[in-house]
Amino acid sequence: MKSVSEYLSSLRARRPLSIWFRGKRIADPTAHPALARSLATVCKVYELAQDPAWQDLLTTESPLTGGRIHFYLSPLLSREHAWQKTRLARALGQVLGACTHRCTGSEAIAALFPLTYELEAERGVPVHRRFREWLAYVQREDLTVTAALTDPKGDRRLKPHEQSEPDVYLHIVAQREDGIVLRGAKVNQTGVLLAHEMLVLPTATVEEADRSCAVACAVPTDAPGLTFVLGRQPHDARCGSPEEDLDAGRRFGDHQALILFEDVFVPWERVFLAGEWEYSGRLVDYFTAVHRLTAGACKAGGMTLLTGAAWLAARYIGVERAGHVREKIAEMGMGAETLYALSLAAGQEGHSHPSGAWIPDALLAHTCKYQATRLPFEAVRYAREIATGWGETAPAAADLHHPELGPRIERLFRPAVEGATAEDRLRLVRLIESLTRGSNWSAFALHGGGNPEASRLMALREMDLEHLARVAEIACGIEEEESATLAEIAGRQGRMERRRG
Repeated sequence: MKSVSEYLSSLRARRPLSIWFRGKRIADPTAHPALARSLATVCKVYELAQDPAWQDLLTTESPLTGGRIHFYLSPLLSREHAWQKTRLARALGQVLGACTHRCTGSEAIAALFPLTYELEAERGVPVHRRFREWLAYVQREDLTVTAALTDPKGDRRLKPHEQSEPDVYLHIVAQREDGIVLRGAKVNQTGVLLAHEMLVLPTATVEEADRSCAVACAVPTDAPGLTFVLGRQPHDARCGSPEEDLDAGRRFGDHQALILFEDVFVPWERVFLAGEWEYSGRLVDYFTAVHRLTAGACKAGGMTLLTGAAWLAARYIGVERAGHVREKIAEMGMGAETLYALSLAAGQEGHSHPSGAWIPDALLAHTCKYQATRLPFEAVRYAREIATGWGETAPAAADLHHPELGPRIERLFRPAVEGATAEDRLRLVRLIESLTRGSNWSAFALHGGGNPEASRLMALREMDLEHLARVAEIACGIEEEESATLAEIAGRQGRMERRRG
């Protein structure tokens, strides 16, 4: 597996990327201040993969290469793999306080593995063979893979073929003997500028009239025809300043970018879905089942970090024994445990697929993601309460380090903990500020992996409401013939989801 220096060298070996930020070109994404914390995140994940203490979390054996590989490059192949994904996401969430940059790519891998198996078995298209060959390649090279999933969508009342601007959905504009040509865009993609490969997936179920949007393929991030527009973040004005280490609030971060596809060619050996619109819904289902399992675990990690920060903030101002503070800390910790438990349960209640993949339980995964759109915001409110208003109004690091101002600030804001300094307190409140309002962490909680309504709709689709109605009829005496329903309840072991097959 790659070392950090090998990873950095591999990024610099790419063809020059067309990257724009605030109207200017970024020549080297490994050297730009706006990407520095994001780069630190990916480097940290590579570093931890070499750490013996993290081996059981960050690595696994590959049936394709026969060697040890980065866990994020493996499909889920067992219940234990699903649990490992949950535990890894939570652990890294505590270390980074930011997106790992690796989850969406791993979930695209986990979705395409069973989907291509089905397509090849049912249609005879050799896409599973192609996918396994591509996957073995990225495993051998230890590449960073991200996904490109979300389309701009334009007027959301209209289907893709009804849009006045066809490029608001990524689509195939030509199929040639040697491959396909793509045009359109993908948005909001975390980590794409620091990844080697993108796995392009459809954003939603595709109908026959929009079959050109039913596309899944692997695209190198340095492919000709790609343009990237780096998005702004609330704290990016602090990046690159002499006092960035303190003012930015945390050591790690992330980035998101708009990806423009302008006649991007993809050879057939990298194409896994090309117009087979009937399979798009299955692909989305497989992806969301894994992605939403991870989303809850990831937010559990961030909430765990935020809980620790809030507790330390309470100690710094001497209120850690106050009953209302302890109640808030308890709520924050239990919220993190709730998301963690739902994520573990989604893996536990999953099922095996003929391809060898493990598919998490969809209803529990969507429930997990829905709670991840609520519980982190309660934690954010509690943390900001405990940190006091100084979290939003604290002086800059330059003021703290000023020869005249600094000593006065130090005297006024020295923590109640012996040996701690005003700079320690400033660092802590900047971390809380970053997690609660100065970064995209809370936006990830709301929209990353699907917004609340998407989770509700997909969860409702998984519920067997007719079965639930029969249960209620027996419970209140409307239906007296209960044996069949009682047998069904036992067979389901109390679960409410629709039965497969």
